[in-house]
Amino acid sequence: MNLVDNESGLLGALRSAKRVSGLTHSFYRYPARFPPEFVREIITRFSGRGDYILDAFMGSGTSIVEAVANGRNAIGVDINPLAYFITKVKTTPLSRTDRDKITQWVNTIDFLQPLEQTRPVDIDELRHIPEGLKRTFIGLIETTDVFEFPRQRNFARCALLRLAQWAVDCRKEFPQSGSVKEQLIKYVRQMLEGLDEFVSTARENGVEKNRVTGKRQLYLGSFEDIMHSRKLNEVRSRIKLVLTSPPYPGVHVLYHRWQVNSRRETPAPFYFAGFRNGRGESHYTLGGRSRLGIENYFTRVREIFESIHPFVQPDALLVQLVAFANPEMQLPAFLESMRLAGYEEVQLVTAPNSERPSRLVPNRKWYTNIESSQHAGNEILIFHTPVQ
Repeated sequence: MNLVDNESGLLGALRSAKRVSGLTHSFYRYPARFPPEFVREIITRFSGRGDYILDAFMGSGTSIVEAVANGRNAIGVDINPLAYFITKVKTTPLSRTDRDKITQWVNTIDFLQPLEQTRPVDIDELRHIPEGLKRTFIGLIETTDVFEFPRQRNFARCALLRLAQWAVDCRKEFPQSGSVKEQLIKYVRQMLEGLDEFVSTARENGVEKNRVTGKRQLYLGSFEDIMHSRKLNEVRSRIKLVLTSPPYPGVHVLYHRWQVNSRRETPAPFYFAGFRNGRGESHYTLGGRSRLGIENYFTRVREIFESIHPFVQPDALLVQLVAFANPEMQLPAFLESMRLAGYEEVQLVTAPNSERPSRLVPNRKWYTNIESSQHAGNEILIFHTPVQ
């Protein structure tokens, strides 16, 4: 099938420069996020209600949120605990009692009061955070102990995660206590409104509130790690659409860190999500930026998509957005890895000059090995179908 599109359709959604918003998409600024408009366009165009959608590198869960909100069954997989935590919170509805308790919490906590000066603050996950801000963060996390249920506590921790990212990531000057309080209240209100919109949209598409969590399966690990799980094997050969964005070879993306003063890196996001420090960059990018790391990346791409193959329908479609530090060399290697994994590339969208469609990504915080490279901010849209 050769589907010709124009700027008002799929290509327009792909190249959307709108600020990420709507539903629960703004719960956290995860790097390399999908444009929600593009995800929604792909899902509604290439799948139907009740179909199974897989994102094997789910990140902050944009595809999972959109799939459930549009009446699909979603399967999300990621090796990053942050991705698992954020996506789970973004797709977990709250009761009226939950909302009341969260609102009471944010309006009554005294997070302007720092910890006792004698308290140790040598928490590894908070290294490089200024001392005063570090004490404030620890005190804020301790206030979440008031919650009875994990879904309440996780929502509050996610709000604090979003607050801390605002206060720390890529900042040269840190906010004052008064603005921190105002910002947290603002974020909690926005997040509750976003969750309401998510639940309402899902209901419009045939998914009642009490069925939302049953419409998504979330897994922490690689697809190979979880492919033998009983629940996942129930959907063997049933996945209609794979919509994902793998790590980008040779591109420095901080999936697991924030930058402090734009120089030092801190694993603080793990602290707010309730996890330990995490692992190094190469773990989250399938190999790192060395020559050997990039070779390993293409091996891992082949292995992961090979393990996915038995789970997709014969007429399934795989849609990927990928950026490359050196597309001239790395794009052919990527396509070869997909071929070896059992897929063939198809051209479903015609872009100008008959090239693969791409998008220049706005406001992306990342750096390539070669600082002058402009390719890292250019994502290429690639379609595949399984070979039987």
